Amino acid sequence: MIYQHATSEADRAIAQAVSDVVKAERKKAKKPAAGTSGNPEGKGKKRG
Repeated sequence: MIYQHATSEADRAIAQAVSDVVKAERKKAKKPAAGTSGNPEGKGKKRG
């Protein structure tokens, strides 16, 4: 029983850490890179 409890706590800690990383990456992905329009296909840009 003690082993199962410890494993459950470890599983929760790992799941929380993975969740935090995913949230951080999603937040980063929403921000356009410096010097870009945020439009990866370049549509709407003036040419010439």
